[in-house]
Amino acid sequence: MTMMPIAAIALQTQPRSSTTPVKAPMTSASSQASGPNALFTQWDTNHDGTLSPAEFSAGWEKLQSDAALHRLHDQFVALDTDRSGSLDAAEYAHLALVKHAGASAPPMSAFDTDKNQRLDFEGIRQRGELSATARTEQHKRTG
Repeated sequence: MTMMPIAAIALQTQPRSSTTPVKAPMTSASSQASGPNALFTQWDTNHDGTLSPAEFSAGWEKLQSDAALHRLHDQFVALDTDRSGSLDAAEYAHLALVKHAGASAPPMSAFDTDKNQRLDFEGIRQRGELSATARTEQHKRTG
């Protein structure tokens, strides 16, 4: 059986309006533990067998966030040249997000939660979660 990404399942068939819920595809119970069906189940927060536009949007945002975090972790591991499990200032400067931001990049100390002049991935992850929470709260206030 060919597994399709949840976005393909949601968008196949006919065009939908932004208020039309997406119905879950009918599948055997054995395939629901992984792949698109598991993702659908995670996104269907009220467990009604459909994804509302809000559920889809929240799920898609989380999926994108998780993918970005995974890419950042891979980059973190690749830049940890001394394999210490943390980045020093020279290694931090080679992160793509730091290079891209240039002079406006946050200093390493902004992520150095234990203030040991080294950056572990947990510090970056926690900072990212705090930033995402702040953006969500700001979005809620500004509507």
